[in-house]
Amino acid sequence: MIKIIHIPDHLIKKLKNKKKLSVPIKEKFYWCLDVLTKNPQHPSLRNKTIKGTINTWEFSINKNYRCIYRKEKEEAYILAIVKHEDVF
Repeated sequence: MIKIIHIPDHLIKKLKNKKKLSVPIKEKFYWCLDVLTKNPQHPSLRNKTIKGTINTWEFSINKNYRCIYRKEKEEAYILAIVKHEDVF
């Protein structure tokens, strides 16, 4: 279970910038973080490890956007919010 989520400063700036991400994407991202802390296996997240990595995971924000994070024990370190095609 994930109890603490760390978001780096550069992503916080991206989330605050109106031109970087739309409001619906931001709202869904925060909703996903809440679900991730309560139930990482929730089907709507489509949470999975990224192939070829050990502790790097991704979950779906919506059809086009993914969040990449690193999981260490009960903590998650958000690495990026990217379009789906940019993950692979």
